[in-house]
Amino acid sequence: MPASVRRLVVALSVVVLLAACSDSKKPGASSNSSAGTGKPVVGGILRVGIERPKTLDPALVSPGSQSELLVADLLFDGLTRLDDKAVSASPAIASSWTPGADQKSWQFTLRADARFSNGRTISATDVKYSLERVAKLGETSLAALRIDQITGFTPFATGAAPDLAGVRVVDDHTVAVDLDTPLAILPELLSAPEFGIVPKEAVEAATPAFATAPVSSGPFSYAGAQGDTVKLVRATQGGAYLDAIELHEYDTQSVGKSYDDFIAGQLEWSVVPNDRADDAAQRFGAGGFRPFDAELFYAFNLLDPTFADVRFRQAIVKAIDRAAIVKAVYPGIADPQNGVVPAGVAGHLDDPCGDPCKFDPEAARALLAAAFPDGAIPAFNLDYFTGTGEEAVAGTIATNLAAVGINVTKRPKDPGGDPGQYDLFAVSGQQQLFRLGVIGMYPSADAYLAPLFLSGSRDNATGFTVPAIDQLLQSARATADPTARQHLYQQAEQQIMALAPIVPIAQFRTKSVVSPRVRDLVVTVNGTFDGDKVWLG
Repeated sequence: MPASVRRLVVALSVVVLLAACSDSKKPGASSNSSAGTGKPVVGGILRVGIERPKTLDPALVSPGSQSELLVADLLFDGLTRLDDKAVSASPAIASSWTPGADQKSWQFTLRADARFSNGRTISATDVKYSLERVAKLGETSLAALRIDQITGFTPFATGAAPDLAGVRVVDDHTVAVDLDTPLAILPELLSAPEFGIVPKEAVEAATPAFATAPVSSGPFSYAGAQGDTVKLVRATQGGAYLDAIELHEYDTQSVGKSYDDFIAGQLEWSVVPNDRADDAAQRFGAGGFRPFDAELFYAFNLLDPTFADVRFRQAIVKAIDRAAIVKAVYPGIADPQNGVVPAGVAGHLDDPCGDPCKFDPEAARALLAAAFPDGAIPAFNLDYFTGTGEEAVAGTIATNLAAVGINVTKRPKDPGGDPGQYDLFAVSGQQQLFRLGVIGMYPSADAYLAPLFLSGSRDNATGFTVPAIDQLLQSARATADPTARQHLYQQAEQQIMALAPIVPIAQFRTKSVVSPRVRDLVVTVNGTFDGDKVWLG
């Protein structure tokens, strides 16, 4: 649990920087005003401005880096794909899959024409190798910990077993995956860019370095770099309309130059720095403004008896003005959050918490009076790390709580601004009401609810343990029907929020601009787009 939670916190600190790609428009608008007009045309080069990725290796991308996820998605296919707002996965490297009745045993059949960019056929052995590469990263990788239900994960990740027993090669075109517990959303999970299929011989070759010049399995192939421009060309085995995509890379400090280059007509798509949001909206519209799958919470350490009374937690939630925090600290970067499953993810509810999460100081005082009739309201620490906006968020929370009679001591960690020291503290058991950042690795309700609130989960940083909710989440994970499964997740979210284990604060946004000649470019909740669907008018 500790390493996984640390990765979530670190990832969100990166996302806060990327969230400068946001604006004050309401998220959820169409990602491209010209989408779906006319018949697709083959050909052309799409010039894209992105923050410079640290790696092109899908197993090593950061879940908080929009640029790394985008490039991995263009270069690599996994067994499955998950289209924007879709509930169920679609075929990618796998043409079909069959679960066992218990949702614990799966067989994936690979496409006969699936090939790497070097022309070699993709086999079941490549799938096993690719999943083992991720699993071997163990607790240093969020992607690895998301597949920890595969049989034999822990022995393999710790080096006690020579291979990942739960991934079996049946024949050249069939791979079986065995799980310790039911997981009906396995195809959706495996759609994440981190699970892109890679060729062993290229990964382990001395040169060229795979992280900078990879052999790919997706709709585009790496064709070389010149200066700050990386060229990807349509893969021979792919069905993309574009001839190529040029990735124009910018350092973090100069992302504004990407937007300038877009204005000058040198790019067809670009991220937008926060201070240029209004300008971008006026010039080009809000078609590229979308919710991002990163959230900010403050969470209770439920193992601390201070927070044993649910009325105390509910009073704290009602006392905090989330809308004021977002307006003051993250204008144009985020929206107030009311639940766990973020906007843009299938199954999202606009207000799963309802009245218990409504900002209402008078109701908070009434709850405190009921919980502590003698007036002895416990004091506690507010734990967070110093950095962009963190002090302002914590200061507002402390002021809100003091206004209803709750005294807190702000306890920032690592005055130097590096979240690393805080990350260690946040899973130490000594934290009280503490900052918690969350990124969903795949756009499913399961990616948020099960890791954070299932008893025994590695990411359950609050110590939340409710048997009835465990049963709901486990039932959802074992339910094959997508509609019934989604309903179970929604029930679980509503019941979780009623018990107030967290204070939802904000969901961050992605912001981009796109040329009117670009068609069918849809920015997804993880900040990527399907390059094989894009064409130029």
